[in-house]
Amino acid sequence: MDELEAGERRQKARRQRSSILVRLLAAFVVVSFIPIAVLAILSLQEASADPGAHAPGAETTEGTGSTEATEQTAMTGASEATAHGTLFGIPIEFVELGVAGTSLLLSVGAALYIGRTIIRPIRSLEASMHRVETGDLEVSAEVTRDDEIGHLAAAFNRMTGGLRREAMVRDLFGQYVSPEVARMAIERHGQLEGEIVECSVLFVDIRRFTALAEVLPPARLIGTLNRYFERMATEVEAEGGIINKFGGDSLLAVFGSPLNPMVDHSQRAVRAALRMRSALVQFNHEQASSELPELRVGFGLATGELVAGNVGSRRKLEYTVIGDPVNLAARLQELTTRLGAEVLVSARTAELAVGVAAFRSLGEIEVRGRAEHVEVFTVDGTPPPAGAVASSEARMA
Repeated sequence: MDELEAGERRQKARRQRSSILVRLLAAFVVVSFIPIAVLAILSLQEASADPGAHAPGAETTEGTGSTEATEQTAMTGASEATAHGTLFGIPIEFVELGVAGTSLLLSVGAALYIGRTIIRPIRSLEASMHRVETGDLEVSAEVTRDDEIGHLAAAFNRMTGGLRREAMVRDLFGQYVSPEVARMAIERHGQLEGEIVECSVLFVDIRRFTALAEVLPPARLIGTLNRYFERMATEVEAEGGIINKFGGDSLLAVFGSPLNPMVDHSQRAVRAALRMRSALVQFNHEQASSELPELRVGFGLATGELVAGNVGSRRKLEYTVIGDPVNLAARLQELTTRLGAEVLVSARTAELAVGVAAFRSLGEIEVRGRAEHVEVFTVDGTPPPAGAVASSEARMA
């Protein structure tokens, strides 16, 4: 029943719709056919007029005058009637000029009508399209008529609505994964196969987070974490890094992955760690002023080959990085508490980032999960003197 009523409404709307074609045909009839018809009628009237019907003295009677004089008078009257034909008392010449002038005025009026009802809405729709090209998705076309242009404007509004929804989905998607992952997933239709690449990994974790969770109510704990991660993510993005994942109280950032390729990934990772360490100082000042506990953080950096791509099932996928550098960065972060250093880096990272900061070797240290000891470096945070850089490069060589 509902479908039948909907169909009847659609048919009624089509019957009531004022088509552009109908309007154009009506304008053609008004401008062209009516003036031509009037001129044709005038011509027929002139052609059908009987010049001798009312000529004075046309009838001849016996004994009333000369036949030749009567015929001459009739011819003269016919000539005058033809030369001075009238329509409703108005000379035919004036009537024809009036028809021509009226036709001209109707043409101008029809042109203005078409410009107002067709050209102007099309130009307005064109302007709206240009605004969409510039990224303004809040624009909408005005729908004032139930015709082809009105339907086109309504379709344009549906299109912009779809674009707004797509942009919202993209933004929401980008909040749950990095914007780079969202962009590449859309461009590649989700086909983010594993790629082997050398890059640098930065692992950051809050120390004694369990004790922090015990003293803070859940709402304040979440607020503190969100403000902390916002500061840290800002510094990572400033160096071109990507936050691959948040792990409750930790984060994993990647530099030089297929999503953000860069040749100086180790240098950027070290600079990001130093920027995050400075931002944490300001963050703790704000925490203290708000009578909230300060945060202590450890940084672990490692460089090497790993696999970057989608991991999971058809129902749920996660773009991540897998490999020894990820594990080593996490283990180095664990060592920061025992070694009394905030930032620890692997030998490969220190080798590639020479000149960015002053690296000091802590020797070969046992790392959990590894059979062999690993040489570990700490970062002082200030660029080393030229001589120190040269000696460090020579020692690493």
